[in-house]
Amino acid sequence: MRSTASLVVAGLILLAAPGAGHADPSADRQRVLANAWQELEGVIERYNAVADDLRATDARLGQVTARLGPLQTQVDAAQKETNEAAAALYRSGGAVGSTAALITAQSPESWMDQLAMLDQIARRRSGGLRALQAAQDDLNKQKTELSVLRERQRSQQLELGQRKSTIETQLRRLGDRRVARVPSGALHDGFVPAFTDDAAGRAVRFAYNQLGKVYQWGADGPNTYDCSGLTMAAWKAAGVTLPHNAARQKQTVKPITRAELRPGDLVFYYKDVSHVGIYIGDGRVIEAPRAGERISMRLLDYAPVVGFGRPQYE
Repeated sequence: MRSTASLVVAGLILLAAPGAGHADPSADRQRVLANAWQELEGVIERYNAVADDLRATDARLGQVTARLGPLQTQVDAAQKETNEAAAALYRSGGAVGSTAALITAQSPESWMDQLAMLDQIARRRSGGLRALQAAQDDLNKQKTELSVLRERQRSQQLELGQRKSTIETQLRRLGDRRVARVPSGALHDGFVPAFTDDAAGRAVRFAYNQLGKVYQWGADGPNTYDCSGLTMAAWKAAGVTLPHNAARQKQTVKPITRAELRPGDLVFYYKDVSHVGIYIGDGRVIEAPRAGERISMRLLDYAPVVGFGRPQYE
């Protein structure tokens, strides 16, 4: 079965082809365009999720690499100590071992005690070296696994970027210039939110101050944003950390009902949770729409809503 992206692109190509006939070409065109834009936003949000994963992988890889350096120094020092002790024993013909203990012992009991002590020291030195080497092996294994994961995530990023470009190209062929033109003006009906003196109020104020800025996919400020980048930045200004992905934000926040909505809450759209806006009161949200548009104020139900959530700050 073909993916949604393939079906959308196929529809775009069909509409763009000369002589494509439909009972209502305009309605078909708008339907395909709407599906394409929704698919495009889903691709962008998945790209954001992979980018978040890649940043986390890079951070872990950096931590592991930073630990390997000092650990290697410890392993080298322990190995050198062990080698020097073995060399000294060899040069003395074993005199520093059990023979020396026998010569210097005051009694058979003290001789046994000295032998036990020598054996304990040797075991401790050998055990310490093995523990260090085991830790080093574990870190090297983690580094290898993280490096493989990083390459897989980079490949996913590249694939999603290519899918985005394919959809945008077909949109341009259909004459939808929003993917290329510079937007003019922001949607704003004059409503001014009440900026409460708490985290939610600070998030709303931040989002309100971004009205009119240009949408850019993968961006989280300060001059451009995509949808989840805007909500992430708004709540970051309020001291709350959210992932840069609409679906992951939905998984992170506390689920609430429409009746419980209050300014600062997040509103999620579409079945695949590919879009998110921030509620500002009076049935309105602020959201970063799509390429070719500016951050705008809209009525809450401008698109299919699939859930509401409240970031935890209380």
